[in-house]
Amino acid sequence: MKLSDYLKHEFVVSHLEARDVEGVIGELAARAAAVGVGREETIREKLLERERVHPTVIGSGLAVPHATVPELKAPTIGLALAREPVQFGPPGVEPVRLFFVLLSPPGFEREHVKLLGRICRLVRHEDFIDRLEGAEDEEEILAIVEQVDRQHV
Repeated sequence: MKLSDYLKHEFVVSHLEARDVEGVIGELAARAAAVGVGREETIREKLLERERVHPTVIGSGLAVPHATVPELKAPTIGLALAREPVQFGPPGVEPVRLFFVLLSPPGFEREHVKLLGRICRLVRHEDFIDRLEGAEDEEEILAIVEQVDRQHV
């Protein structure tokens, strides 16, 4: 299972403007809707619901907002970089600049978990997060993800 197979190229944002959880989720949901992933309101609601129950901040400047979203046909991954670090988790947790977004329809729980695992494996790759945080645009972000994704079985 390759991350690249689920990463929607149009759902890559190189410069998020938002400065808080609700703003980031709103911006991500708007982008997802704009590129045909699903309805903005539903995506925003499901991602915020997940963040309230259990924040998806992992550490090392990374968060993986994810949710099951009715109306989707297949799992979809987006990726975004914040211009400035965002306090995305509870107080005391390192701010976040890099967001992998995973949205899956009901019935795809197995794929959802496998994709979360794949993201976690790739972000442990040496310099992966640093390289992504230094990317100038969406094309560079995609190239980095695809290169590292090919290196992992």
